[in-house]
Amino acid sequence: MDKVCQSCGMPLEHEEQYGTDAKHAKTDEYCKYCYKEGVFVQPDLTMEEMIQQCVPILAGEGMQAGEADTMLRNYLPNLKRWRFLEDTWLHGDGPIREEYRGDIRLVGLKARTSNLNEQTSHGIIPKMWERFWSEDVPGRIKGHEGQSFVYGCYTDYENGALGEYTFFAGKEAATDFQTSADLEELIIPAARYAVFQASTEPFSVIRVWQTIWKWAATGQAERTYTGDFEVYGGPGEPVLIYIAIK
Repeated sequence: MDKVCQSCGMPLEHEEQYGTDAKHAKTDEYCKYCYKEGVFVQPDLTMEEMIQQCVPILAGEGMQAGEADTMLRNYLPNLKRWRFLEDTWLHGDGPIREEYRGDIRLVGLKARTSNLNEQTSHGIIPKMWERFWSEDVPGRIKGHEGQSFVYGCYTDYENGALGEYTFFAGKEAATDFQTSADLEELIIPAARYAVFQASTEPFSVIRVWQTIWKWAATGQAERTYTGDFEVYGGPGEPVLIYIAIK
């Protein structure tokens, strides 16, 4: 499992990058630039100031400054130092209900990505959706009678919201449907879910995901990462986002 500094997000690949605790022992929670002898090197630093410090570093590594800024604003709130300090949590921005669902068999397209990657021009999810519709993938899948829902699923998490995961765009297939060679299958295991609601506007889905990350950070429920998914219905219907919880 990859380690990252829980202050600045820098990958921690070698022990010499680790910070130190109050007993001068190495700690793999923070890097040496952020944490030394059990305290933060810049104890009064705000998250906004951390973003301003990190953007030039990422730009120097080849990332566009705008992409770096957007990525950090989505990524840093998930880190231990900042997750409880965010003041953007809005009352009522929680799940609309909890629901148990059995196994779900999907057929469609899949690829490996991460939240960090999706904040850059290298993100693959928009391209996957483009291919999904241009190749009429849902039209080629025999589904359950009367159901035409499309799923965007996140599974096989490497490190929760911070690491890589598999994204799967698909449709629930009928029991007797035979999957063609150019498509993939995915079984989402039975689980209990917190259900969130978004509108069909792309920005609304992104905003609700940001809300979900903050909601999870408050400890209101524990995510299991066995498989989370978005459900898209017909025109004008809300998008439902299912988050697997204990």
